[in-house]
Amino acid sequence: MPEQPPQIRLGPPPARPGLPEFPAVVEPAIEDIPAPPPAPAPAEPVAWQRLAVPSAEELLDRAVPAILADHGARSALDGHRYVFLGAARLADAKAPAAPGLFVLAYDYTDERALEFTLADGDPPLLLAMAESAAQPALSPAEADRAVAIARAHSEAARRALQDSVPMVLLTSDVREGDEHHGRRRAYVGFGSPARRMPDVRLVVDLGEERVLGTGGGGDE
Repeated sequence: MPEQPPQIRLGPPPARPGLPEFPAVVEPAIEDIPAPPPAPAPAEPVAWQRLAVPSAEELLDRAVPAILADHGARSALDGHRYVFLGAARLADAKAPAAPGLFVLAYDYTDERALEFTLADGDPPLLLAMAESAAQPALSPAEADRAVAIARAHSEAARRALQDSVPMVLLTSDVREGDEHHGRRRAYVGFGSPARRMPDVRLVVDLGEERVLGTGGGGDE
């Protein structure tokens, strides 16, 4: 039987007194230290009121009658098919208390964007009107209209499912000389939320409210 190693047990270490902490020494000595400031008094509640910001729809409701009442604007719009896309407030650095209004419209007949600047009075007053060949972003109403036109098309009715999610984009312009050059067109895709690419793709002419083709240019 192997010999067991001896067991060694050590007693507890002797108690040692704690070492004293030496005071800090600053040379030269600091003098004239200011007393701490008094505690702040209880703060009084500040009365405030939430500023009501009108929505784009409310601004349009105020601005459109003033635009249509202007002779120059009526001359530019009468007999044309157009839509008011949106409105916003314009902050004037010189008169911040009296901001103006900016209204954007699109003329489908002449394929142009119309910009209206108004003084925000009661009622608003039209100050200036300008036109541009640029294509502004689709308004929510235009996107809804494009989806409705595309959904009624035979290709969408044949292939699109009822639970398909629509996707609407403003298409890039086709090359100059093409029959659809300058037209305001929307790309509408229908597909499952689980897939990245749509199953059905249609191009809608918003001016003529008809489908031009499936997925690209070309007439139906």
